[in-house]
Amino acid sequence: MKIAIPTFATRVSPRFDCAQSVLMVTIDDGAATAREELAAGDWAPHERINRLLELGVDTVICGGIDRWSAASLQSSGVTVYGWVTGEVEDALAALLRGDLDAEAAINGRGRGVCRRFLGDEVTGTGPPGRGQGMRGRGRRGRKHGGDRRGDPGGPWGY
Repeated sequence: MKIAIPTFATRVSPRFDCAQSVLMVTIDDGAATAREELAAGDWAPHERINRLLELGVDTVICGGIDRWSAASLQSSGVTVYGWVTGEVEDALAALLRGDLDAEAAINGRGRGVCRRFLGDEVTGTGPPGRGQGMRGRGRRGRKHGGDRRGDPGGPWGY
């Protein structure tokens, strides 16, 4: 099994798409047999996925991951353990023990998931910033195109 873990120093990177490096771990008979650190800072999101697929990765352990990246990896047969936090070694050990659940983690019911960012299936609330807010009035609470003094302003209202 080949595992990719986007890293931030010794921790699982908080974001899959912004990780500066990726730790590649090869597992044979339940033990790590090879490790390689790849510099990934200049990889675009689609390039990041393509490179992992070219390297033969079949499992990704990561922190936050966007839906497009997760879906792209999963549709290619890669198991994604998203929203995992903590030290890389702890995450790897948890995978080998069978303590990580890919389906629960991606759907927002796994370990290390902050519920307020994922929304609630029961009430239908979504992530912050997706609601009515100020109803298109911008940061100052006024409609676009000017201020109270009659300045025409720009499309951003200043």
